[in-house]
Amino acid sequence: MCVADDEREAPRETRPRWFPEAVNQAADLVFLTDERDRFVYVNRRAIDLLGAAPARLVGEPVPAAVAPENHALILDALRAARLGDPPPTQVIECLFLAKHLEERVPLEVTLRPVTSRRHVLGCIGVGRSLSQRRESVAQRVASERVAAIGELANEAADRINNPLAVLATHLSLIERAAAEGRPVEAESIEQMRNSIARIAEVTQDLATIADTSIQKLVLGRPIADLAGGPPAPSDV
Repeated sequence: MCVADDEREAPRETRPRWFPEAVNQAADLVFLTDERDRFVYVNRRAIDLLGAAPARLVGEPVPAAVAPENHALILDALRAARLGDPPPTQVIECLFLAKHLEERVPLEVTLRPVTSRRHVLGCIGVGRSLSQRRESVAQRVASERVAAIGELANEAADRINNPLAVLATHLSLIERAAAEGRPVEAESIEQMRNSIARIAEVTQDLATIADTSIQKLVLGRPIADLAGGPPAPSDV
């Protein structure tokens, strides 16, 4: 049975029309290279990360945007990606050059081959800022530490408030007994002593935690060793 032309299903686009602009707005550096390791496409993230307009990079060899000490690294990774050497996806940490700041920008670069009809055309690369990642990790660690301190403070408050309530109760009983001329009950004295011991225990625990935290996070050695000055150099 023949189907009229107007009834035939129209071919579908392989990608939405807004796809190129979405790649341009990506948070990571996205680029394409040809078989000679030259840039054939670079998204707008290059302006923020490298201080270079994409049009200035297109046609340039990739090492021109990379620190000299990493030229061999990036070329080897591009070659391995094109040849499909295992692993098929190459991931390296590479220093790119930020022309507007005259400094090196550490990026984690992921490279994969781009093929068409079994012919390798070049590579697609994605560069993620390691500086921003480290800042994010540092912020997350700081947030986790603040949260841990908050939990510790709440736990310590609960452990201290309970014996304090016992102390306040028995102190009132002792004051009332003294006002009425009655002897103080031995049980009240014992309860107060127990509460004081519990508070002292919590205080000691907090002091130990604080000492350990300072040693691990700041000093790297026991506080008692500070009087002896800086650590002696290793013989190794």
